[in-house]
Amino acid sequence: MNPAAVLLGATLLLAAGADAREWRAWCGDGLALGWHFYCDAAEEETPAKTPEPPAEPEPRAEAPPDAATARVAALRQALAEARARAVLEPSQAHVTAYLHLQQAALDRAATFSDAVRRTVWATPALDYTLRRPVGALGKHLWADARRAERAQVLAQLGDRYGLIYLGDGACPACRVFGPLVRAFATRHGLDVLAVSRDGGPLDGWPDAVADHGRSAALGLADVPLPALVLYDTQTRRVQPVAFGVVAEDQLAERLFVLTARAVGHDY
Repeated sequence: MNPAAVLLGATLLLAAGADAREWRAWCGDGLALGWHFYCDAAEEETPAKTPEPPAEPEPRAEAPPDAATARVAALRQALAEARARAVLEPSQAHVTAYLHLQQAALDRAATFSDAVRRTVWATPALDYTLRRPVGALGKHLWADARRAERAQVLAQLGDRYGLIYLGDGACPACRVFGPLVRAFATRHGLDVLAVSRDGGPLDGWPDAVADHGRSAALGLADVPLPALVLYDTQTRRVQPVAFGVVAEDQLAERLFVLTARAVGHDY
């Protein structure tokens, strides 16, 4: 046997039994060994991964019930669609479908209206007719009580308030309203300052004073005439009561509301 072949075989056997890292280390020495040595990159040993437990499925959120507004909108849309279809294609089937939906909508409205009135009857705080009756008997009793309370307020009105009457000698309406205001003020004991915008005489007010900027100072320079203004002696503020001709009972009601009722109390 050729001694060189034996030596080569022994060398290969020893290399096979050696640690692979021993000969692979040669590849990292910067030696140009060529393709004969198969200097492949060392495969990195990766630790075995622990299998992850399967992800638990996320709980499905229950769909919230439809909002009441969405349901009402859907009903309206269905009714509008059925009506449009019946108009464009007025077959018996389409018209019947629309009428059924319309009847259902009317039934819902009637049920709601009935529920509202029953609730109002059972809940005094929600029953406005207790403050302002609508029935004939209730209105009669309310009106009597209102007149009595109004008379009491007007009887004491002069203790705090006065009236300013603005007129004009050339104003036809002032010839009617001026005497009316004088009679009203006399009946209820109210002080009135009559002001003539043009400086001329006023019907019913021989002692009227010329304007001389008084109406402008009160912010009433351009208001229509005749005009009646309430003057508060405590706050020194003015509150318009009426522009144009107003009957005595309306004057009494307006003065009562302006001085004895908060906004929104019994409108």
